[in-house]
Amino acid sequence: MFNTHLKKISRISNYSIDRSLYFRLDANERTIPFSKKNISELKSYITSDLLQSYPSEKESLIKSISKKEKVDKKYINLIPGADPGIKYIFDIFTTQKGNVLSIYPTYGMIEIYCKTHKYNLLKILERNFKNFLLKNTINSKTLFIYLANPNSPSGKLLDKKIIIEIIKKAKKNSKLVIIDEAYIDFSLEKSFSSLVKKYDNLIVLKTFSKCIGIAGLRIGYMIANPKINNAINAIRPPHDISIFSIKVAEYFLSNKKIWNDYLKEINLSKNFVNLECKKRNFKFLNTEANFFHIFFQKKKILKIVKYLKSRKFLVASKYLGSYKSYNDSLRITYGSIQQLKVFFKMLDSFLTKNK
Repeated sequence: MFNTHLKKISRISNYSIDRSLYFRLDANERTIPFSKKNISELKSYITSDLLQSYPSEKESLIKSISKKEKVDKKYINLIPGADPGIKYIFDIFTTQKGNVLSIYPTYGMIEIYCKTHKYNLLKILERNFKNFLLKNTINSKTLFIYLANPNSPSGKLLDKKIIIEIIKKAKKNSKLVIIDEAYIDFSLEKSFSSLVKKYDNLIVLKTFSKCIGIAGLRIGYMIANPKINNAINAIRPPHDISIFSIKVAEYFLSNKKIWNDYLKEINLSKNFVNLECKKRNFKFLNTEANFFHIFFQKKKILKIVKYLKSRKFLVASKYLGSYKSYNDSLRITYGSIQQLKVFFKMLDSFLTKNK
């Protein structure tokens, strides 16, 4: 029989519908289509051998990542997206008991994994982050510290000086610090990746799901001391990343213009959203990530979500279990300006009918 404590963990599936039938602004996925040229070139990678064989050739992609991050390839470990990477970190502590420290609210799977692994989750409210080190939070009972930067669902950057102080204190106590940089490319903040050479207790998580927008292929990487990577590799499945995912990631790393053009388009959309929200006197929050928040009363939020869904638009709301609490807001993924024009038109239509 499975562990009975798992019965107490309730999760709501975000994917109980065929999402391909909807315009998806709810999951921070890329909504701007790749060009026909990109898709045609990627199709040429599909061969019989690719479909038949277990993945083996990773060296080329690792070299490309090494060049991008400006760190030696020995620090780089490919993972099937940030989610499994986080779980692998939890797994290497399986026989231990202790605390996971994390800002809160943050990425929801941290709380889920703490429950499945029976670790204590010590939550440091994001608004109190500057006081993270005032209390004796990092001690012998600490397993590791998790920090998403930029954080989600707030989309805010954490103070870099405080993060470095946390890394230093954790190092003195022989504790790991995980910095999840899923959204870092949408901000002006530099990655912490170069610091893994200085701090052997630091793990930086990266994913291609957000910055490039290939969430469907489930591929990313962690940058960490080789000893940590060896421990991760000891507990992971042998073939957890497909050859096609590796080849596609290589393709995008060798075509920087696709990457840069996408990030530029998101920045233009941020400026557009800023103007549109101010024009309507909305209470809103632009973020350092690829989503924004518009704040309404709870009753109105539920009605808006229902109205948009009936018109094949999906947005996120804490009231529907889409993500951990962040005040009374809709969370909307940034798309192109044209896509967001349609969104605002839909929202205006609802607000006009429900004054």
